[in-house]
Amino acid sequence: MIAAALTLLAAAAPPSAPAPGNSALLDALTTTQLILITDWTLKVLIALRVIMNRRPVPVTLAWLMVLLIPVPYVGVVLYAIIGEVRLGRRRLARYRRLTEGFAARATFLWRARSHHWTAETELYKHISEVASRVGEMPPLRGNTVELFSGAQTFIDALIRDIDAAASRVHLFFYIWIDHGPGLQVAEAVERAARRGVECRVMVDAVGSKWLLFSRIPERLRRAGVKFAVSLPVNPIRMLFARLDLRNHRKIAVIDGWTAYTGSQNIAWTTFRRKGLRKKGPYIDAMARVTGPAAQAIEVVFLRDWEVESDEALGDTLEQLLPERPTPEGGSVIQVVPSGPDAPPQAMIEAFITTIYSARRELIMTTPYFVPDEPSKHALIAAAMRGVEVTLVIPDEHDSAVVAAAARAHFQDLLEAGVRIKHHTSGLLHSKTLTVDASIGLIGSANFDLRSFVLNFELSLFIFDADVASQLRMLQMSYMEDSVDVFLEEWRARPYWRRALDDAARLLGPLL
Repeated sequence: MIAAALTLLAAAAPPSAPAPGNSALLDALTTTQLILITDWTLKVLIALRVIMNRRPVPVTLAWLMVLLIPVPYVGVVLYAIIGEVRLGRRRLARYRRLTEGFAARATFLWRARSHHWTAETELYKHISEVASRVGEMPPLRGNTVELFSGAQTFIDALIRDIDAAASRVHLFFYIWIDHGPGLQVAEAVERAARRGVECRVMVDAVGSKWLLFSRIPERLRRAGVKFAVSLPVNPIRMLFARLDLRNHRKIAVIDGWTAYTGSQNIAWTTFRRKGLRKKGPYIDAMARVTGPAAQAIEVVFLRDWEVESDEALGDTLEQLLPERPTPEGGSVIQVVPSGPDAPPQAMIEAFITTIYSARRELIMTTPYFVPDEPSKHALIAAAMRGVEVTLVIPDEHDSAVVAAAARAHFQDLLEAGVRIKHHTSGLLHSKTLTVDASIGLIGSANFDLRSFVLNFELSLFIFDADVASQLRMLQMSYMEDSVDVFLEEWRARPYWRRALDDAARLLGPLL
């Protein structure tokens, strides 16, 4: 590529020797020409690759716009860093080799034990079938669910369960701080390991960087805890994989039958550390699940653990998922992991299918709302057919660009009849969805392309009116601390504000 640029430059150079007084100027012009020719050669090649990758049209157009940035090499460097979903060929091959058949073998065990959902599937069969294609695991019956809306309440409950653990404790969290709640949970894991409980702890290399710089990992290892880091960051890996692809999941599994997941990290609600503070308080929601669905959450953990550690657990899957009596009644839950290793658009299709199932009411809470066009039009179509659609997002945001990109969609939604509310009592971080007070979704995934396509996420699809109603009550409490966005006031915003939001919208597919 560079050789071709040099050849073009040589052909364009004048054959005669320059006059001595003009040599410095001509050298400068030659350098500038080389930079421009190389830059545009790379841009053309990348543009061809972007077009031929057959990604969604908005993503393709957004990258073509980035490549048109007039500063040399800026667009080229940005594409090299974040332009493609690159996990690294070796890592992806290792993941497939180590975890192939995990979900299929677990599903076989659940079906043999009558844990899977059968006769009751007709009403929401279309949702569960799409979700099964995404997460490879079926809906499972016989679960109990407890919801937590307070950070310390969740931390206290998790510590109680760890202190009561008899066989094993498995924890993965995107963010785990090295003090306060982080130290409290680490001490509980230490106690469990010292009394003979098998403990495995894993954190994301970027989200939990402060923990990794602390003494806690070594303390855990000395106590007998097996410790691993997900998606490590280093200069060599940067050459072969995107460093902004993160494991965003929050998972705790106790004795293989009790599990937690949702949006809460092991952190203070303000993420305070050494005088630094993000916007907050962060307001989260977690679900404590007891039953077969906890085993499905553990399968997600085990697959991640095998890839990041040197420990092979696949051969002991049957022992890790022991048979237990299936409780009568209870909630039907489908555990749906997603990430860059899944088929493109898979999680988006699961969400859209759920949105189209709404008949009376749909309530969504999310801190990051940057929908693609099909998702946005699914919400618009629901409102236009008479569904009462409510979107609750934080009034203050920790990302100005993401907030602006979200605002750019408001007018279309408001004109269709979608009710938009700004939560004003903190940074609403809960990722929830309820449909007709009969289906509930809770997990770590935001309503944006980063969660749908780039990050590793975990969502629970709960087919139970009682739990969905409890989740709806939690959403209503968020709405009570929110203010409505009205269409006429929104239309009256200053022109410069609308222009900035619309500009941010163009970057929405890349955020």
